[in-house]
Amino acid sequence: MLSQESGIEIVRRDADVSTAVKCIQEYQPDVVIIDCDDPELDLSSVILCILRERPGICIIGLSLEHNKISVYRGEEKQIFQVADLMDIIND
Repeated sequence: MLSQESGIEIVRRDADVSTAVKCIQEYQPDVVIIDCDDPELDLSSVILCILRERPGICIIGLSLEHNKISVYRGEEKQIFQVADLMDIIND
């Protein structure tokens, strides 16, 4: 369905996490979609691994079983004082 949408290019599909991370490094996508219904997938480690490679990337966890999505967006910000950290916490 996504490949039929205007402005969307599906670069690759990978079941293997290490291969997927290498492809993320190579293709530099704006969005990564993860199958949240895969019982063998440790979502938190996969998300952290992807965010290490592409800190600002949007990761969408898709569960067709529960008809839900979860959106994770990594950000990097510099902080210089405690007030900067508090601004991020309160944002």
